[in-house]
Amino acid sequence: MKRNFVKGIITSNMNRVRTFFQSEASAPLAFFVLSILSFGLLILNLGFYMDDWPYVFYAKLLGIDSLREMLAYDSRPHAAWLYILAFRLLGFAPVAWHVFALIMRLATVITFWVFLRAIWPEQKRETVIISLLFAVFPFFMLQPFAVGSTHHWFGFAAFNASLVLMTLAFQEAPLGKWLYAIAALLFEATHLFTSEYFAGLELTRIVILWILVSRSDADLKKRASRVFQNGLPYLLVLAAYFIWRVVVYQNPEGVTRNEPVILMQLLSEPFKAFLFLVTAFFTDAVSVLTLGWARAVDSSAVNFSSPFFLFKVSVVATGMALAILYFHHLLPRAKETDSLPRWRIDATTLAVAALMTGGLPIWLIGRSIVESKNLLSASRFGIPAMFGAALLTFLFTDYFVSDRNKKNLLLAVLLGLSINFHLDNTKEFQYSWEKQERFVRQLIWRAPALEPGTAILTDQEVMSVMGEYAVSFSINTAYQMEGFGNTPPFWYFPFTYTSPNVDDLLQGAPLEYAKLSMQFKGNSKQILLVDFNPEMRRCLWILQPQDTNLRLVSDDVRKLAAGSNISLIKQTETDPSPPQEIYGKTPPQTWCYFFEKADLARQYGEWDEIARLWKEAQVAGERPDNGFEYIPFIEGLGHTGDWARVKEMTKFAKRITAGLEPSLCSAMDRLAEHAPASQEKDETIQSLKEDLDCSSYQ
Repeated sequence: MKRNFVKGIITSNMNRVRTFFQSEASAPLAFFVLSILSFGLLILNLGFYMDDWPYVFYAKLLGIDSLREMLAYDSRPHAAWLYILAFRLLGFAPVAWHVFALIMRLATVITFWVFLRAIWPEQKRETVIISLLFAVFPFFMLQPFAVGSTHHWFGFAAFNASLVLMTLAFQEAPLGKWLYAIAALLFEATHLFTSEYFAGLELTRIVILWILVSRSDADLKKRASRVFQNGLPYLLVLAAYFIWRVVVYQNPEGVTRNEPVILMQLLSEPFKAFLFLVTAFFTDAVSVLTLGWARAVDSSAVNFSSPFFLFKVSVVATGMALAILYFHHLLPRAKETDSLPRWRIDATTLAVAALMTGGLPIWLIGRSIVESKNLLSASRFGIPAMFGAALLTFLFTDYFVSDRNKKNLLLAVLLGLSINFHLDNTKEFQYSWEKQERFVRQLIWRAPALEPGTAILTDQEVMSVMGEYAVSFSINTAYQMEGFGNTPPFWYFPFTYTSPNVDDLLQGAPLEYAKLSMQFKGNSKQILLVDFNPEMRRCLWILQPQDTNLRLVSDDVRKLAAGSNISLIKQTETDPSPPQEIYGKTPPQTWCYFFEKADLARQYGEWDEIARLWKEAQVAGERPDNGFEYIPFIEGLGHTGDWARVKEMTKFAKRITAGLEPSLCSAMDRLAEHAPASQEKDETIQSLKEDLDCSSYQ
């Protein structure tokens, strides 16, 4: 009896679960699971990147209210409320921002789905699947820009919500109609004045209203009249935004950003401007529809020896299996038809309209996805087009594959490829954050304080998905200096991009950079030259004039080492660290900690400190992978009289790193000149010089 009772409860609950997944009520859960598989599994290992850093820099060092100034220089003054509110709620922990970004994306997907349901209430199954494709459509690659993409997702969600309310306003009785319409207009104005990205999509309202009106009015004149009457309030709000943005709003003095050059050209050279717009539409539409899928099936990423690849395969397989199972149970009694239903024509029209209008804010300032040098950054231009791209992708699949099981399989494969695309993309960001953390911690260990006006140079970009201004803002944020106004104390320059003439830098050349309201003015006489290649199992190296014979770096770096001014580095009474709320707690001491601290101690002649650090490193079981990192310890142990260790360490450094002999010989010369005199010193240095063949490098 008891067994039958339990069995009945289990059966009843299973039936409820089955009924739930058969209904469209399960859609939000499906969106959530798909989003977690695509974006959530690596979320704890992500940080801040590129366009995130200006927000973090201003809010952290100048105060959250300074975001008003920053966004005025970014030509989005009305977005300040959004970021001020977000920073007050979320603080500076990267994980909080990434969770928030995922929630905002999920809200965008849900509002998109609700809109589709409102306009096509009979197509329950189709609208769920379209929304799943929209949730992970493989093009927008800046989801990990958790701070910088806040206005993107807020704007998209607000736009979708406005469409939902507009559709409900059209369908409701007079009283409800006005309540919904007012709310729709408020959402429209909010997203327009917060983010310009979705201003072009506002024109799709005409198509949406035409679809709704055509269901009850066959007469073209009446249809056009009703569309005009219902659409006029929304067009007036769009016109108000247009007048404000083009006529009223003025960028801060000296700032020329997002100027509507093509719009102006329509008045002076209409044919040329029209040709640009048509070309941009076709090329960008094709890019959004195809480039992501091409990257998702890139076979060069196949590597069965990679743990991440195996992890990715398991996640993709899980996602595809869940999708097939879900599609099999979702609305099983939904009608299938071989004819071309009306909704397909309407959906195709709306999709094409969205692709044609989504890029207008970008095209009117003379930019496009295809012409951008950096597809990663330019993918933000395609985010409005995802509206139409997801619709078209489903319609193409739905039209050409009639068998339901085959269609389910193909759609599951598309979702699996999308998951693969986003996991690969997120992995690159994950490694960039790991590298950022190493860079900042090692820089502060080696240079706990710096003279204001210091320019930090490398021979090339040291961090992916960043850029020189982002690295600069992150360095300034890490040092947490105050009272610098609009002149940041430090700036980062990859000199091969900034000034490829090394001779000019050595003789003294201005190093200046302006970003937003910040203006750095430095000189190449006040530089620190940095080499940072953790991929080669190296720590961060701050080079100095004695390293002009270092064969482990490029010719330009060797030459420029003569101008690297380590006197800009100052010691501090306490051991500083980057902001814990951003970077987390300082990890256990690794080899690079001991190396950076020893190199700092060498700069100040603290030889006993170097000997102490070596002993600590031995106790911790830490050793370098590159012989160059033995040199501070070789010099420190020589000054403390441990010549047996100097001999052993020098020979080992030569053995593990080819081409290090000139640098080791220079270290011997410095020891010969400055270390305390003794017979053991003379014998050891002479022996090592012969072993290194130092006479060949004189």
